[in-house]
Amino acid sequence: MDKKIAKITVDRNLCIGAASCVIAAGDVFELDAENKAVMKLKGGTKNSGPSDRNALEGGADDAILLAAQSCPTKAIILAAEDGSQIYP
Repeated sequence: MDKKIAKITVDRNLCIGAASCVIAAGDVFELDAENKAVMKLKGGTKNSGPSDRNALEGGADDAILLAAQSCPTKAIILAAEDGSQIYP
């Protein structure tokens, strides 16, 4: 990966609850009561973003990228500090 992940967003309209992101990066993602992916943030809050990378409870960039790539609907959007999209 050339650029560092700065922001992560889960598009709840695209998410189908496949949970591949939870398998790839369970310290970052979980499914909520609606069976949609949310991110675990420091302090115990959870949301679908956009969230700053440093607000996440954990997760290595490689695991976050793998989680995004594993999503069958490409619902996880990764952006760099300059706002450019890293994935998809």
